[in-house]
Amino acid sequence: MKVLVTGATGRLGTRVCKELLQRGHDVLGTDQRFAPELLVPLELADLRQAQAVYPLLKGREALVHLGNIPSLGGGASAQVVLSDNVAMNANVFRAAVDLGVRRIVFASSLQAMIRLEEGRAADAPLTIPYFPLDGAAPTNPGHNFYGLSKEFGERMLRILSERFPELICTSLRFPMLTAEWFHERAREPLPLNQLNFCEALTYLDFGDAAALVALVLEGQAPGYHQYFPAQAVTLAGYSPERTLTEFFPDTPLTRPAAEIEALVDLSELERDFGFRPGPPLTVRLAER
Repeated sequence: MKVLVTGATGRLGTRVCKELLQRGHDVLGTDQRFAPELLVPLELADLRQAQAVYPLLKGREALVHLGNIPSLGGGASAQVVLSDNVAMNANVFRAAVDLGVRRIVFASSLQAMIRLEEGRAADAPLTIPYFPLDGAAPTNPGHNFYGLSKEFGERMLRILSERFPELICTSLRFPMLTAEWFHERAREPLPLNQLNFCEALTYLDFGDAAALVALVLEGQAPGYHQYFPAQAVTLAGYSPERTLTEFFPDTPLTRPAAEIEALVDLSELERDFGFRPGPPLTVRLAER
């Protein structure tokens, strides 16, 4: 399959390009910065400019769109994060439709469905929609301009897939993506304030995320779909029921707490793509 990967020189993009290449796909990468170690051809382009996008997608059969400003707090203002991400998403999705690219995988975020303010917990109690958490949760980014940019991206794909039934679109609502440093850090007891309770104690390793992108690209069903690919951090000495009772007492549950085996429901991802991430990370809490 001839695939364009945007954001190809980022931490996820480099892994996705390598994964797709190893699976036999014809991969073209694009980004705003050069990376000599990238294993696939790279075209430098500014996705905020519509005219720069069409040549990249011409002749491609699929799009993996990772090319957004990845969060708030990286130096860009909240307004720039929102406006630039929305522009990039609109440009690549519309160009894909115009050029007959029918398969699209979009890197969305859990921040599209968990209410945060400027990337932090908005209020108390936390506004996590329910447990076990999955990709069907309604959007609720609050005043988080990064989350809003992802919500708009999802909405664009949903609308386009309704207008053009031949489209095959998937949004992956990624949690915090982690590398080995996270596991190294978690080998020591961590205080509560270093755990991401506002993001439902979730994460996903980069390698698992890249493998999932490839599985989704190859196995998508027609129409629009969205998933929440995440691992829930396991707290040493805490069952899921105890974790829910102690740390998320006000969050609705879709079944009794005693019947919940994990805080994230991956059943749809396993059913649709055979996706099984590595074992969950266990964290010891520092004495309180």
